[in-house]
Amino acid sequence: MNNINNGKRVGILLSGGVDSAVALYLLLKEGYNVTAYHMKTVSDQLYLTKQIKHKVCCSPSDTYDAQLIAKRFNVPFKIVHIEDVFRERIIDYFISENLAGKTPNPCFFCNDYIKFGAVMDVALSDGMDYVASGHYARIIDGKLYKAVDESKDQSYFLASIRKEKLSRILLPNGNYSKDEIRKIAQEQGIHVAQKIDSQDLCFLPDNDLKGFFEDNGIKVQPGNIITTEGKIIGKHDGLPFYTIGQRKFGVATGGKLYIKSKNVEGNFILAAPLDEVYEKDMVVSNINAYEELPEKFEATVKIRKKFNEIKCTVTVEGDKLYVQFEEPAFAVTPGQIAVFYDGPKVVCSGVIEK
Repeated sequence: MNNINNGKRVGILLSGGVDSAVALYLLLKEGYNVTAYHMKTVSDQLYLTKQIKHKVCCSPSDTYDAQLIAKRFNVPFKIVHIEDVFRERIIDYFISENLAGKTPNPCFFCNDYIKFGAVMDVALSDGMDYVASGHYARIIDGKLYKAVDESKDQSYFLASIRKEKLSRILLPNGNYSKDEIRKIAQEQGIHVAQKIDSQDLCFLPDNDLKGFFEDNGIKVQPGNIITTEGKIIGKHDGLPFYTIGQRKFGVATGGKLYIKSKNVEGNFILAAPLDEVYEKDMVVSNINAYEELPEKFEATVKIRKKFNEIKCTVTVEGDKLYVQFEEPAFAVTPGQIAVFYDGPKVVCSGVIEK
C-alpha cells in the first residue's frame, strides 16, 4: 500500500462499468480516500419506456452495478442528479445543432460541462482534493496525453476539458490496456469484469432519432436529395437523420454516391461521387488550447472518433484555426470535433465550422 496519498480525498465518477470500477480499486491501492459519485443524466423512466438496443450509460442497471461496486470496496456512494443541466447543456445542444444541419458530438461536451463540470463541482464542494474517472488517457505535468494503449485512447473525448481543471483530475487507467483492466477486475472479484462497454447516447437508448425528435415536439421536414450537377435523385426524411460521408441513404443512384453536404436553407442534401467528398482544408472554432498557440504550427489532427490522424498545418487567426491537410480528408463534418496532437500530447481542440 502506498501511504503517500493518505488523507488525499478523491471523488471517483463511478458509472457502473468495469473501467471506473478498476479505477476506484487502483486509487484505493495508491492510498487515496475515495468517495464514489454516480450521475443521473435522464429520468429512469426513459429506460422503462424505450427499448434499449445497445449498451448505454446512466441506466437503472448501471446505478445498481455502481452501488454494488461501492459496497464491494466499502466506499461512500453518492448519486448526483443533473437531469436539468444535462437537458440544457447537452440535449438542447444536440437538438439545435442537428436542426442547423450539423453533426453534434454530445459526449465531447458532456465531459466538460457535466462529468468534469457539474459533477466535479459537487465533488469539490464536498471537500474532494481530486476527481477521477475510468477514462483511458493520461495527465502529465498538467497536460493531456493519449493513453499508453492507443487502441483504447479517449483523449479525443477529453479534449473539451479546460486546462485549469487538469491539476484536479486523476486518470488511473491511462497506463493500462483494456485487457489488463479486465484482468484486474477479474482478480479483484468485481462483478462487472466482463460487462460490455457503453456504445450510444444515454438519452437515445433505442437509437431512434426520429422518435426522439417526435418526443420533443419537433417536426423534421423531408426534402430533396440533389447531385452536384443539380439533378434531383430522391427524397430525404429530414436533415438530422443523415451524416456527411454516408453512402447508403435509401436512393438507388445507379452509381456510388455519398452525402457531401446538407443545406438547411434549401432543406436539401447534396450527393456526390467519392472523390468529391474529400476536403483539403477546414475552419475550426470554439478553441480549447492546452498551451499558447503560435501563429502557425504543424500537428496531426483527428476529426472524428474512428479516424486515423493526418498531418496538417494550422494557422491561428483570432479565435479560429485555418487548417490545411497534408492529404485530403474524407467527410469533414461541420459540428464534429477536431483534436490536434503533437505526438501523444493534446495541443488543442475545437468544433469544425466548415
